[in-house]
Amino acid sequence: MPLTEDDRRIADDRLRVQQTLKLSPLFDRVARSTRDAAVSTASVEVVPGGTTVIEQGSVADALLVLGRRGRARVERVALDGRVIPLGYRGRGDVLGESSLGRSRRHTENAITMEEAEVVRIPLRSVQEFLAEDPAMGPAVLGLLLLRQRETEERIESMLFRNVEARLAEFLLKAAERWGVPTPKGTLISAPITHLEIAQSIGSTRETVTLTLGTLRREGLLDVAGRRLIVRDRDALSTRL
Repeated sequence: MPLTEDDRRIADDRLRVQQTLKLSPLFDRVARSTRDAAVSTASVEVVPGGTTVIEQGSVADALLVLGRRGRARVERVALDGRVIPLGYRGRGDVLGESSLGRSRRHTENAITMEEAEVVRIPLRSVQEFLAEDPAMGPAVLGLLLLRQRETEERIESMLFRNVEARLAEFLLKAAERWGVPTPKGTLISAPITHLEIAQSIGSTRETVTLTLGTLRREGLLDVAGRRLIVRDRDALSTRL
């Protein structure tokens, strides 16, 4: 009996979920039964850039994993309305991990930076995996420790580095994470604006624009449309 359109869609969705979970360190060493259960309970969707896939203060009912394409920025809005950037996430990265600490509501926003494939796993299923699969606990602990280390590094950078050094650090990490080799250097493929960079390093858009211009005149950077190219990573690292 030939497959119906719905059957094909379900099979395609399950394949995309499988491929996404293979990208995620959170599911790297779990039991086969855990991964199969995640595939059966998860859903997948493709959303346009600028979509808020996690909203601060909303009920935490799912854990999200970014698929093969798409990036998201994570931020928190303070009581006075100021936006506090928390970082960027890419393929295989988890969104909404604060819910793993039994938080009933999300503590941050996650907004896609471009069209993104998003896998959504019900939180109740993740809690069952934690209770039943011994490999799941260390994976979650590793994820939370990674986030803690990222926060500590950001605090250290804010305290002990000037704006140029913080900008150089940001560019080097972005080049490592999203770098694409080109004849001119390493293209940072993520579409990050000057304002987003300024928020991430604790500066202003004007200062970031001026500092980027200086680095470009010195031959350390170039541009390709709205994206930056790191021409000399070794030279840029001396600015740290």
